[in-house]
Amino acid sequence: MRRHHVVAVVLSGVLWVSAAAAAPVRAAYFYNYMRMGHLDSLRAHGFDRAVIHWIPDSLGVQGALDLDRYASRGLALGIGITPQWSFQSPARLASRPWARRYTWRAGREPDVPCPNDSLYWRSALLDRADEFLTGGRGIARIAIDLELYRAGRHQYDAGPCRCPSCLAAYTGRRGLAAKRGAPSLAGLLGWQEARLERTLTGILSEFRARHPGVELGVFDLDRETFVHRALARALARAGVPTADYCELSYSTSGADLVAARGRLDTLGQKSAPLIGGLWLKRFAPGDVPAALRSITAVADGYFIFTTFSLWLDPAQLHGPYTLPGSRADYWAALREANREP
Repeated sequence: MRRHHVVAVVLSGVLWVSAAAAAPVRAAYFYNYMRMGHLDSLRAHGFDRAVIHWIPDSLGVQGALDLDRYASRGLALGIGITPQWSFQSPARLASRPWARRYTWRAGREPDVPCPNDSLYWRSALLDRADEFLTGGRGIARIAIDLELYRAGRHQYDAGPCRCPSCLAAYTGRRGLAAKRGAPSLAGLLGWQEARLERTLTGILSEFRARHPGVELGVFDLDRETFVHRALARALARAGVPTADYCELSYSTSGADLVAARGRLDTLGQKSAPLIGGLWLKRFAPGDVPAALRSITAVADGYFIFTTFSLWLDPAQLHGPYTLPGSRADYWAALREANREP
C-alpha cells in the first residue's frame, strides 16, 4: 500500500499540472425521462455537463424531440449535453441470430451479444450514434456503456467468446471438432482481441468521417477486458476523440484513478480525458467536496452518479438511489465543490 500511495502522490502532482490549463469537467449523470428543469438546477449549482442515460433501444420521434429540447436548453444554460446509452440492446439483439451470443465456459449468455458480431456493433454503436447526432442540435459529445445489465456477469470478462461463429472463424472450418480431436483454443483470446480491434477501427473510421471532431466517450474504457482494450486501441487508430468515464472512484474517490490513467496511456489514449465518477449514496454530504477534490487532483473532472437522487421525492427512492443525507445538504455540497477552481 505504501508504494502505491507514493506513486499516486507523484503522479497526481504531474496530472494536476497538466490539467491546470483547463477547468475540470463537472458533470451530472441522470435519465432521459426527467423534466427539463433539472438542467436549470444543475446550472444553478455549478455543473457544466449533463450525461443523460437514454434508456430506450432507439431514439424514436419523441426521443428526438426530447433530445433536441435538452440540447437547446443546455446551449442556453452553458451546459454541454452528452447523450449516453447501453451497448446491450434487447431490441437490436433480437435481430441477430440466436447463436451469436457471448458464450464462455459456463455457457451462453442469452441476452448478451457476441462481442465479435460486427453487424451488432454497427447497429448498437454506429447507428445509435447517428441517431443522437442528428437528433439534437449542437451535440459534440456522446458516450456508450459496455456494462452488461441483463446477464450472469457485468462485463465481457470471462474470456473469449466460444459461440459457434467465433470458434468456426478461429479454427478456419465449420464445426467444432476435427477427426484428430478438438482444436486447441490456447490463442483464442489474443486472436479475438486483435480481430475485434480491426473490426472496430473500420467502424470508428466511418464514425469519424460522418461526425468529424465528435467525442465518443466510453464508460470504464480503462477496464481490463479484451473488448475494452480492443475498443480503446481502435478509437486511437481511427483518430476518434474519446473520454473515459471511470467508475473506479465511485466509493473510494480519487485514489484508484491513477492506475486507470496508466492503463489508458498504454492503450494509446494518453490524450483522453479521465473523468472519475462519484456515487452520492456512498458519501455523506459533508464528505462530498473533499472526495471531488481528490478526483480532480488526479483526473480531468468528475461525474455524479446520480442527480436522479436529488430530483425524485426522497420517499420514492430505493436501492442505489437512496441517500444518507438531505437533498438540500447534497445540493449545497455540490455547489461548494463546483465553485472551486
